[in-house]
Amino acid sequence: VLIDNEKVESGSLEADWDFLPPKKIKDPSAKKPDDWEDNATIDDPEDTKPEDWDKPQLIPDKDAVKPEDWDDEMDGEWEAPQVNNPEYKGEWKPKQIDNPKYK
Repeated sequence: VLIDNEKVESGSLEADWDFLPPKKIKDPSAKKPDDWEDNATIDDPEDTKPEDWDKPQLIPDKDAVKPEDWDDEMDGEWEAPQVNNPEYKGEWKPKQIDNPKYK
């Protein structure tokens, strides 16, 4: 829409203005059944976390050595730098199975 040859509004007649009745009208009486399940898959209740799963993501570097000029009184207690743990497996999540209640 141009007013005094300046663009004031723009868009599609169908989508942006209420000139035409909507193509679809929501049914106000429609509602989701009480037993409706939205999730197609669920966590497997039989699946358990392995005993050795909880490994830290970072571990102290075994090869690191305390610097010769490190002064515990001035610098505090020396701690080895952290490195990525090769045994770290990430956050454990149970296996997903098909939801028997999903329709």
